[in-house]
Amino acid sequence: MNKNRFLQVLRWELLLSKRQIATMALTFFGLVVIPQILTLVFKSSSSSAYTMGILCSVALSAYLLCSGALIFSSLRSRQQRINNFMLPASNKEKFIARYLVLVVVMPLAAILGFFAGDVLQYLMSLMINSDAAQWATSALTEGLNNSGIFHFYTNLNGDPSPVEGFLVILLGTITQHACFLLFGSIYHKHPLVMAILTWMGIGILLLMLGASAAKLLTDFLDSGYTIILYDAWWNVLYFVVSIALIIFCYWFAFRRYTRLQVINNQWINK
Repeated sequence: MNKNRFLQVLRWELLLSKRQIATMALTFFGLVVIPQILTLVFKSSSSSAYTMGILCSVALSAYLLCSGALIFSSLRSRQQRINNFMLPASNKEKFIARYLVLVVVMPLAAILGFFAGDVLQYLMSLMINSDAAQWATSALTEGLNNSGIFHFYTNLNGDPSPVEGFLVILLGTITQHACFLLFGSIYHKHPLVMAILTWMGIGILLLMLGASAAKLLTDFLDSGYTIILYDAWWNVLYFVVSIALIIFCYWFAFRRYTRLQVINNQWINK
């Protein structure tokens, strides 16, 4: 991969997505500032900063999980695909540049907009009513410090190690992101909506399979059978399956991206 050529492609992707990047930053800026202004106008003794900080963290997390579904959003029309093919760069460089804009640049724009809005609303609160001044960023830091995720994993598995819990949660998050990347490479028309619906369908199917497996296990135990399950086996199986799924999703998305044609199948790539 040529470094200078990749930087040129990345610059082109940034210019192509500048409106989306600006919208992302302004959205998170407005989510912090506008509710606080309305709160100060109608009830000067109150503050919405902390609540909006939680909302922004949830929204950003949801975007990071689902952003992979937008990988083909800049290649919907025939002219967009022609422009992409004419770029003097390899398909690998184009794919990586597009992915970095979606997964790195867009969240950074959201974070910058959030921090800028937080500073502005705090200064405005100090001028109107210092008692209502509150940082929205404190919701993020307090949420991380008091997060019950690791405690939940510990209680569920009986494992006091927070490192393993962190790895399990991180791997699950990356797996979900990779699945949305896979769905985005399949559904080019309304990819985000179709990806969410597909994910919901898979979740319902897994719940049904889990309920059926639990019933079968109960029937075996009631029949006098003894089943010994080792936590280490389940952990190894979870890690192996998750890593294999992540590799497959990224490979499939890259393969679809690099083999995209000007005229594609109308059923899934329109």
